[in-house]
Amino acid sequence: MPRHTEANMQQDRAFGVFATCLLIALVLPPAARGAQSEEDLETITARVLKTTNAARESLPSAKGRGRFTHTWTRLTEGVVRPHRRVDGSFTFAYSGRKSYMKFVKSPRKEWNAEIFILTGDAILTSGFSPEFPSGARGWIWKQTKDDGCTDRHGIAPHRICEAATYVDTPGSYRLVSLEREKEMHVIQHASEERVPYGKQPVLFFPRRRFTIDPTRNHHVVRFELLYDKVPRAVIEKDWVQNDTGLWYVRHYRYEMLPVLEGDGGYSWEFRLDAFEPNAAVPETTFSLGALGLPVGAYILDNRVQPPNRIEIRAPDLTTIKTPFGPAISVANARTNGRHPVSDRL
Repeated sequence: MPRHTEANMQQDRAFGVFATCLLIALVLPPAARGAQSEEDLETITARVLKTTNAARESLPSAKGRGRFTHTWTRLTEGVVRPHRRVDGSFTFAYSGRKSYMKFVKSPRKEWNAEIFILTGDAILTSGFSPEFPSGARGWIWKQTKDDGCTDRHGIAPHRICEAATYVDTPGSYRLVSLEREKEMHVIQHASEERVPYGKQPVLFFPRRRFTIDPTRNHHVVRFELLYDKVPRAVIEKDWVQNDTGLWYVRHYRYEMLPVLEGDGGYSWEFRLDAFEPNAAVPETTFSLGALGLPVGAYILDNRVQPPNRIEIRAPDLTTIKTPFGPAISVANARTNGRHPVSDRL
């Protein structure tokens, strides 16, 4: 019998490994052999876009209620400290057909309660405070943003679905990668060059991180904008599925963090206690009459300068019922005539 030298034994082991791999390749089905490719960057990106579009398109209208928190912060001695906080309740109604949104802070007219109505062309606002002679006042502003909705006005459900999901548009962030962290997929966009921080003479390498949860239908659950390793912006979304299989965001948090000593930051947080998708939302929900303003109050229309003052006087009024009690129909309000006034705007 031939002697088995160390070289012979290494050759035998190598041949055994090769034969085992060949056998696995021949026996396993093609789907199993290609499983690894199902988690590449292109595939995960496509899944995120598909689920995001499906969630947005499944919400032609909605209404609900919940709680919100607005916190202002400042970076002091290396620690982000809150220095002001506002908590309250809200209700909302949304009609995707016209991109309308109504957001009511503190519906029981607590201190500084506000109503925001976004019509696609204008932002209607009413505020309630003992500082106003009639206890309330209204404003009209030109709506300039495409989404027509800031965090202060409340965020329409379909906009929350879309928030921080631009995984396919790295732009100037030329270094794109996919990582795996604790069962999560993380898509990262990184810059090759340092960029200034605002007007400050400080340079950072910016990065964007999108954390995707496969157990939440591949939705983005966390977004981070980092300067080097310092977080600047964070968005968190708690995705849940209702009884009909519809995915929506139950808890949303958006935070702008201070980066340099003395900088200020803020955060908005919305948590839904009740959510009714595909709800019947009439157009009168978004009329000036739904602002809940009492007789004796007035509205300042800031779409023109100087602002048009719309006075609410009796007995020239036709009232409609709202959750706040009788409210005016603006078609019968007094105006100085510098801008056409109608209940539909």
